Amino acid sequence: MKTTLLLASLAIATVASAAGQTYLEETFSDNSWEDRWTTSAAKENLGKFELSSGTFHADKDYSQGLKTTEDHRFYSISTPFSAVADNSKEDLIVQYTVKQEVNQECGGSYIKLLPEGYDAKAFNGESEYAIMFGPDVCGADNKIHVIFNYKGKNYLTKKEFPVPRDSKTHLYRLTVHPDQKYSLLIDGDTVVDKVSLEEHWNVYVPRTIADPNDEKPADWVDIKHIEDPTHVKPEGHDDIPRYIFDPEAKQPEDWDVEADGEWEAPEIANPDFEEWEPKIIDNPEYKGEWKAAEIPNPEFKEDPELAHYKIGGVGLDLWQVKSGSIFDDLIVTSDAEVANKYLSNWKSNNEKEKEIVAALDAAKEKEEKEKAEAAKAEEEAKKKVEETKEDEKDELDDDEVDEAEAAAAAKEEETKEDAEAEAEAVEEKKEVEEPKAEEVKEEAKEELKVEVEETKAEEKTEQPKVEVEEVKEEPKVEVVETKEEPKVEVEEIKEEPKVEVKEEVKETKAEEEKESTQHDEL
Repeated sequence: MKTTLLLASLAIATVASAAGQTYLEETFSDNSWEDRWTTSAAKENLGKFELSSGTFHADKDYSQGLKTTEDHRFYSISTPFSAVADNSKEDLIVQYTVKQEVNQECGGSYIKLLPEGYDAKAFNGESEYAIMFGPDVCGADNKIHVIFNYKGKNYLTKKEFPVPRDSKTHLYRLTVHPDQKYSLLIDGDTVVDKVSLEEHWNVYVPRTIADPNDEKPADWVDIKHIEDPTHVKPEGHDDIPRYIFDPEAKQPEDWDVEADGEWEAPEIANPDFEEWEPKIIDNPEYKGEWKAAEIPNPEFKEDPELAHYKIGGVGLDLWQVKSGSIFDDLIVTSDAEVANKYLSNWKSNNEKEKEIVAALDAAKEKEEKEKAEAAKAEEEAKKKVEETKEDEKDELDDDEVDEAEAAAAAKEEETKEDAEAEAEAVEEKKEVEEPKAEEVKEEAKEELKVEVEETKAEEKTEQPKVEVEEVKEEPKVEVVETKEEPKVEVEEIKEEPKVEVKEEVKETKAEEEKESTQHDEL
């Protein structure tokens, strides 16, 4: 269908039609496009183009266009017109479509209309052009360029036309009228309709200027507001001080006049004082801001040749961060019917594209939702596994605690029983050995008694007094309890009763001898 449309259009274009002439009708419907387009040699490492219909399309054959394929690249190609286009006497219609499936971060998808005699091999970003037209996106800067060259200088429009930001194919049409007006269509909608270039571009100096000889009249009142003369300040208002000394303040008791000077009470806001300001009203004599009278600018000169060009070809001179722009149906003509045929086909395909994009968006949304749900389910399952592990660990910990407590209780009971058994053994041993100690004690007493009696027999005058000290020490039982096995250590300290007699006997004998001597002397 696309090839049939192209052949029909070419047949029409070859006929001397009153409707106009077609200078370029590029549909990229065949593989010989490289024979028609020339890659610039002005810059190395340029990005490459290829034919593509994109990842989705209403009609694959019809949607085939020229696609940029490499990210972060400059692109520079051009193709000549079948004849030089001269728009001085007829409309110049420039129309094409762009499909940007990948969201463009920073890059242009505009075209440049090149002057007659341009050098295709030297074509680059600095080359002169007549008109630059099309979308350009870079960050927050998002506009459809409409730039006219006038006397070697490029003029950007003062109007802002935003770029459609989606993956569908969009159509752009610029019509330059021979009476220095232009029209703009985006996706078939009229955005600008025959507006003067002078209105949207600062291509001329102002038509009028302020009269340098004009002076403001002496009685001209340009003061917009004045004080209300009827609003008078209350009588005595100026006599009321804003601040007064605090009547409740008292001089401190420790204030030293000689050292500190005369005491003054601190100031406070005067409750009787009221702020007064004059009322401002509109000046009844105000005549407005004075401006000098406008006179024709002697430097202004309307150029009837403004935006009249002799155009020899069209070029794509681009920089793209993200590739994937698909250019198609590039038409340059003065025949509105030719352009409208492609517009009609675009509308038909656009409706189908909307359905495809809606289905793709729905599928993508569904996929993302399913992924999100799967991720959520996986996270919940993982969380559940972790909780189960924690519960099992807690249960295991509880069981271990119970077992440990039971073991400790059993150990304690066993230790208690062992201690009681050891204590019983000690008591039994004590019962056996205590009688033996009593026997030893009795024998010692008997021996002592014999020695005392012998001593008394030897006394001459006074019987010496003999003191017998009996030391009795009960067997000691020491029980030491440990964590492992309670041990009962029984330490028996068995000490025979001691009879301290000898020293006392000696002392007694000495005293007796002394007394005997004293007695003899008497």
